[in-house]
Amino acid sequence: MVDQLLGGLFGAQDDDDDDRRRGRARDFADRYDRGAYDQMGDDEVIHNYRAASSRLSPEEYQMAAADALRKMDPEQRRELRREMRRRSRDRYDAADDSPEELARTMQRADQEEQGGGGLAGLFGLGGGDDRSQPQQGGGMGGMLDNPLAKVAMAGVAAFAAKKIAER
Repeated sequence: MVDQLLGGLFGAQDDDDDDRRRGRARDFADRYDRGAYDQMGDDEVIHNYRAASSRLSPEEYQMAAADALRKMDPEQRRELRREMRRRSRDRYDAADDSPEELARTMQRADQEEQGGGGLAGLFGLGGGDDRSQPQQGGGMGGMLDNPLAKVAMAGVAAFAAKKIAER
């Protein structure tokens, strides 16, 4: 069971055993909880976010996103909201900057934009079927120019890591 849940997540290799996969998940979640975002490579965050978000229910995704957004101060949440609105050409505009409302908007964007790479695709990080290669999207820049997107996506992946590591 854990093998199916962890396959492809947190740098797991096909020949890793469950304990090793749980350890990788715990390591990722620990770095996130410590705020060690500089110790999380963009590719690692993108990969784990995409793999984790596809395994979470909409309710779990919203809980994970809200938890990540609570770690941001109000100005950071406002900036993330502005960026989502700008990059989506006003399609994804949360009603306010609360973690819960912004999490609902993130979840909706991720779900509705699956063909274009989900939330990561909205931030110019690739799309379509090749989800392993970050790409620049339409001249809007990528994750490196928006660290708040990285923190939010890492938070969703860390939430999944904690759930999986507990099993």
